[in-house]
Amino acid sequence: MFIFRIAKQWLRRFSYAGRGLVYLWRREVSFRWEILAAILVVGYAWWNNWDLLAWLLLLLICFFVLSGEILNTILERLMDLLEPKFSEAVGRLKDMLAALVLLAAGLAVVVGLFLIFNN
Repeated sequence: MFIFRIAKQWLRRFSYAGRGLVYLWRREVSFRWEILAAILVVGYAWWNNWDLLAWLLLLLICFFVLSGEILNTILERLMDLLEPKFSEAVGRLKDMLAALVLLAAGLAVVVGLFLIFNN
């Protein structure tokens, strides 16, 4: 009985995460583009039989970019809740969050090009 209760808790947690991913997919255009880019790069890696280390680096950088986008979305929504009217300070914070995602995506491009030209 204990095992079933634990399994049920884990399934519930996964369903919460799934709802979050569905929300992001439906409402965040950037998230959809990043998922598409990840699918294309993963398909390219699969087609070209990349080695294990290249796969690991590719998956890490994909999840890094997607995690940055998720963090950006969460914090932007939180700021909108706390400060519904326009605020210059909130605008600067949102700009910095956008910079975080831009840097992560830039790193992904550099790592991706490195992996493509070395595999």
